[in-house]
Amino acid sequence: MMFSSNQNLVISGNLNQEGELEMDLEFALKKSGYAKNMEKEEIARGCKLLYQITKDGKYCIGWGFGDIPEGWKEYPCIFDIEIVGKIIRQHIVETYGGNGYIMKCIKDDDNAEGIKNSFYGIVSFEPFENFYAK
Repeated sequence: MMFSSNQNLVISGNLNQEGELEMDLEFALKKSGYAKNMEKEEIARGCKLLYQITKDGKYCIGWGFGDIPEGWKEYPCIFDIEIVGKIIRQHIVETYGGNGYIMKCIKDDDNAEGIKNSFYGIVSFEPFENFYAK
């Protein structure tokens, strides 16, 4: 199942909640159809999961096949949701502080959002301050 061109996916989460970010990332990869890019057979064919960090600090996950699209980078290790989740969490905390994140699906027209070659984007993460009303 792939995201449709006008799919909306926005999830807010808590960085202090163990495994929450990883669960959301796994959901997005499965929902978009790109979880298959983690399978050995697909990696051997040339499928990749990639990343980029925008000028305003969004951490973006994308895909590639063969050549890496401009603006995207290949992970230096095999993509692992647990490892990538820790990288994203550390990026948000060290760059912004705070206790939360917003995960959004990346749309084809998100080049305007500072995402290079947004066609290859799956999801982005940015800081979000959680608060709890009493």
